[in-house]
Amino acid sequence: MPSITRRELAGAGAAALVHLGGLARAASAADPDAKAGPTGGGQNGAVDFVGDGIPLSPAEYVALLARLTAGGVAADEYSRGGAVEALEAQFARLLGTEAAVFMPSGTLANHLAVRVLAGSRRRVAVQESSHLYNDSGDCAQTLSGLTLVPLAPGKATFTWEDVERLLERTASGRVATGVGAISVESPVRRLHNEAFDFAEMERISRAARERGVGLHLDGARLFAAAAVSGRSPAEYAALFDTVYVSLWKCFNAAGGAVLAGRRTLLAGMYDVRRMFGGALWNAWPYAAVASHFAEGYLERLRRAVAVSEELIGRLGSDPAFEARKIPNGTSVFFLRPRQADPERVRQRLAEERVTLPPPRDGAFWPRVNETLATSSAGTLVEAFRRAAAP
Repeated sequence: MPSITRRELAGAGAAALVHLGGLARAASAADPDAKAGPTGGGQNGAVDFVGDGIPLSPAEYVALLARLTAGGVAADEYSRGGAVEALEAQFARLLGTEAAVFMPSGTLANHLAVRVLAGSRRRVAVQESSHLYNDSGDCAQTLSGLTLVPLAPGKATFTWEDVERLLERTASGRVATGVGAISVESPVRRLHNEAFDFAEMERISRAARERGVGLHLDGARLFAAAAVSGRSPAEYAALFDTVYVSLWKCFNAAGGAVLAGRRTLLAGMYDVRRMFGGALWNAWPYAAVASHFAEGYLERLRRAVAVSEELIGRLGSDPAFEARKIPNGTSVFFLRPRQADPERVRQRLAEERVTLPPPRDGAFWPRVNETLATSSAGTLVEAFRRAAAP
């Protein structure tokens, strides 16, 4: 049997995807309820309040890949070159940074960022509610010997005074220890995507740089925060040495992340990524889709945010609902039917192609994503009123 090189195998895989994509498109054309593809939102005004992005089924994802590869997508090798390199350059431009590196996950991106920033000063200040502190399996502690010090329990924002007390306490102990990095998550997932106060973020950035303390931004949903605040992602990134952005949360890739920052900081990151087992042989299927959705994303999401704000205002004044924004919130809001059974409301809305997450304690926490840009506040209000009717 003749041998086949890995590059030939990758090419064969791409050809198979094109074939499968044709099948998926045919199935989608036969199904009038199939969701639309990549340029924003669902077909026929379908709105999904569940996730940060557009919910693509495996068939829809393959169909999109087929369309993108038909236009020419260059394969990478071990997550270097090709579509991955193009994605890195694209996100460095969007974030206003010198460089960016693809990472297979946000967990690894956050870990390697605080690892390189901390250096020999092994303590890292984090929010008590942050993903890095709660949801990463103690990776930084176990694999890199770092000590994460939680600040501001239950709050999205800690202050420079919180950090300064930590610096003083660690420096004045019987054995002095150094704080090498500060990690800020914004928006904070565990607090319904509440944003870190921007003025305090600026203050911490100035003071930390005066002290020579590294700064990392866990900006998994940074673009959602930017769409709400009106600031550019680059305005946030400029306050930090490194910033991580998820590729699947808002940009609909099947996985992946980007870690961006100064070129000198990231120069050796490809080797560190490999050391931690993060050099995927082929990452182009993630890169191609994320790159596609990233173009024009902020504009599309800002339109969706405008729809959501009108929707919240109108439902908030409707006797059938209680609706309100989260203080300092971004892409999540609170919604509660006053009389109707929440699960019945959810089921009725599903019949009108509006998807809500399961209720918790009688209320919903809907997420705003670009599917809202395919509808209008008026259309959605009427659908919610019908769903809550006796």
